[in-house]
Parts: sequence; structure tokens; C-alpha cells
Amino acid sequence: MEPNSFPKTPEEQGNLGPPVISCHIAIFSIANNQLMLLLAERSEGPFRFQWELPGTTPAPTEELSASAIRAATPPLAPLAIDDLQQLGVYSEPTRDPRHRSIAIVYWGVTHHSNIDTASSGLQLIPISEWQAGDFRFAFDHLQIAIDALEALRQSLNSTSLATRLCASAFTISELQRVYEVIFGIEIAAGNFHRKVQSTPGFITAALDQGQKPKGRGRPAQRFNSPALVQVASPFQFQPEPRHHQTDPG
Repeated sequence: MEPNSFPKTPEEQGNLGPPVISCHIAIFSIANNQLMLLLAERSEGPFRFQWELPGTTPAPTEELSASAIRAATPPLAPLAIDDLQQLGVYSEPTRDPRHRSIAIVYWGVTHHSNIDTASSGLQLIPISEWQAGDFRFAFDHLQIAIDALEALRQSLNSTSLATRLCASAFTISELQRVYEVIFGIEIAAGNFHRKVQSTPGFITAALDQGQKPKGRGRPAQRFNSPALVQVASPFQFQPEPRHHQTDPG
């Protein structure tokens, strides 16, 4: 069988040996006003010079979620993700030309200050690059990235997860910008502010409001989000082209 070909016959599939299990992680962050995904460029075949999600083989006594986090540490800072979620299991028989492969995938978000790519071979890649069509993912990682992005958007509509993409203290306008970046829309500010402030536990006033401005202007109030909460009446945001005013619902 050719090095980069897939097994097609039962005999070829039977020669692949027992399944190889790996854990992967899709980590989203926002930097330079863009939604980013943490990826690694493969240095060897198959799929050399193509991009993949960080992944590793779990140790015998290791929790699968811990294995996924380890795959991205560094550059991920310790305890940078407090709401890691399982995305799914990817086990299509021909997803890896070398052997039968089963990938258990997790996803999460974190503020960009928790990721130091200078200390590793991983990079934060804007999702606009791989959505453009000429970006090359290894294996089935394009589909995994698409699934993770959909899971992120669903979670932002139903929980306060967007706060985890902000700094520890943030303004409501900064929080609103997280939604605008991830959904690619413009949001009516007044309705968004009212909905966020009327949802119990979504945000709380920060004790440290930062330095006062030197001018006469009143500084924007800053907030924290101590714990993630469910939104009783979910947002109804959908990805749309920019320059479209969207009501939070």
C-alpha cells in the first residue's frame, strides 16, 4: 500500500493492527480582534506541512481530558481552561492511512494571555484563514475544527462562556465584541447590555475598577464572571456577514 493511500480492502484494513487511541484539543482564543484556533504544523508524513489539532497518546493511568490538556502544554498556561468539554469521538476507519485510529477530542476557550506560542511549536491561526478554502488540514481535522466552532457558538448562546475569552476584568462592550467576532455580526448594544445585566450571575461588578482616566470622562464600569451560568432565555445569534444589526433575542 502506498505511504499516503488509504486501506480499501478488508485485507488491507486487517493489516493495520489494533486501533491507536489519541486525545486532541481544540482551543479557541481571540487576539488582534480575530477568533483563533491553536494548531500545529506537521513536520513529517503523512500530511507533512499540513495543520492539525494538538494531540497525544494518553498515559495508562491518565484521564483523557488531562491528556488533551497536556497536548497543548506549553504553550497553554496551567489551569487556563476551566470548562473543558468533550466534542466527540472520531473513528472513521480510513481517517489515518497508517493505522486504525480513534481520536477523542475536547474543546475549550481561554484568554490569549494564557497562550505563549513562543515556547512551543504550536501557533494561533485565525479561523478566517482555514475558512478561506486554501488552508490544508491533516487527517479529518478540518471537520473536527468545524464541529468545535459550532459547539463554541452554541455554548455562547446558552451560557456565559464568552466571559472566558475576556480579561479577568472587562467592560460589557468588550464582552459584546467577543460575540461579534465569533459570530461575524454586529450586535445592537443597548439590548445586549440589558440582557447581560439582567441574567443572574452572568457578570458581577469588579472590585478593582482600574485607573481613573486623566480627562473628565467617566470610565466604563468593569466586571468579572466568577462562575459560568446558563442563560435562561438563550441568545439567538447566528453567524452572518458583518454589518448586520442583530438583536440578542
